[in-house]
Amino acid sequence: MRKILLIDGNDSPVLEFEKSLSGKDYFLITRRNIDGAVSCLRNNAVDLIVLGSRFASEAAASGEFRRLAAAAPKIILTGGDTPKYNSPPVRDMLAIPLPAPFSLRTFKYWTDKLLKIRSVDDENRRLQAQLRDGEKELKFYHDVSTELVASQGLKKCLNYIMEKVRLMTGAGAWSLLLDSDPLFDIIPLRSSKKIRKLKIKKETGIAGWVLDKGVPVIVRDVLKDRRFDRETDSFPGIEVESLICAPLRMKDRDVVGVLRLINGRGGNPFTEDHMKLLLNAANFINIAIERTFLYRKTKNDDLTNLYNIHYLNHAIDVEIERARRYRSMFSLVFMDLDNFKKVNDKYGHLIGSRVLVEIARLLQNSLRKIDIITRYGGDEFVIILPQTSLDASFLVAERLRKAIEKNVFLRDEGYPIRLTASFGVASYPDNADNKDDLLKIADDAMYHGKFLTKNIVYAAK
Repeated sequence: MRKILLIDGNDSPVLEFEKSLSGKDYFLITRRNIDGAVSCLRNNAVDLIVLGSRFASEAAASGEFRRLAAAAPKIILTGGDTPKYNSPPVRDMLAIPLPAPFSLRTFKYWTDKLLKIRSVDDENRRLQAQLRDGEKELKFYHDVSTELVASQGLKKCLNYIMEKVRLMTGAGAWSLLLDSDPLFDIIPLRSSKKIRKLKIKKETGIAGWVLDKGVPVIVRDVLKDRRFDRETDSFPGIEVESLICAPLRMKDRDVVGVLRLINGRGGNPFTEDHMKLLLNAANFINIAIERTFLYRKTKNDDLTNLYNIHYLNHAIDVEIERARRYRSMFSLVFMDLDNFKKVNDKYGHLIGSRVLVEIARLLQNSLRKIDIITRYGGDEFVIILPQTSLDASFLVAERLRKAIEKNVFLRDEGYPIRLTASFGVASYPDNADNKDDLLKIADDAMYHGKFLTKNIVYAAK
């Protein structure tokens, strides 16, 4: 049974999952402070540490805790805000910041992921001991792991890791060829000299073969390999002589890219040790991409800085789970701006977008910190009001309606724009007992009011 040390208060969301975790071969050890955690770690070997953000500074200041906890992967419970990669709680190897709210499924995914990474890391360490330059290699993994958790950008992290690999192997260059997977429409990884986004035809070139087969390959002389394709396997400014390629594989996806080293040191061919190093680098890059994807998927809307629709679905699942467990309630408020198309037609989409930004700011200033505000699409917004009844949510929506009606948008910029909005309100479990029905009922209520008079709040019956 794998042991999880939870360092958090009595209100920790992880405690909600204790019974479910025990049924999945996990044993939860709970401590309320760092001193208690240190005492526990002196007498127990734990597989994973879950640290509440309120204890992050104390943990960082405790040399004893850092020493005892150094080998354990960690989940940092960060609260509702998306953390920066260089924030104090995540300056540790194999630490994943997890923003709230989160479901059991999300928590279990990252728990399993970290334990698997730790297992892979243990195996990597045994392999490193067999290399002649073991000390240098160990420093490489430490430096790369540190960069992985500290870097504020995926591209910076990727460049750091691969430049380290290039220097250790003596390769002339490195590159990453990305397939046209929708994943890379979400992750901000732009094409450059070393990163190429293209549709690699299956079995076209050595890179296409690796993409198709999903297996690494060492090619000591490309001119003697019939798979070699000068266009697909090329690199700007370099005559390719030898290659080493590793597939980049993401969870629940086929191979999404090919990581390459080009031309060995002094014309010498690449070795199996070089391949091991590249495969391990690919594992680190997989972690960086998956973590970036997690934050992008749950990140705020790019325009309004409100949560996006992906986070909305996740947050509703969490609220339903919490409401069922504690027999509580929550409500949804659907909001749609009335005649917003006229603003775009009269002033243009740029001005319309700036109005949406002001709408978002008005909503944030008018609601509680625990309320979850999302941009549903276009000029539609959905608000989750935790522990709020239908009647109370109606009053909240009415207050928002009046605030929008009274406000003059872009007044200081010379565009005195007035707007109204229509609202639909539905509550769990009074109006629906599942996510899809709750969303539909709240949406229908909003449209019912909109078709009646506009500038109205309509509650589901």
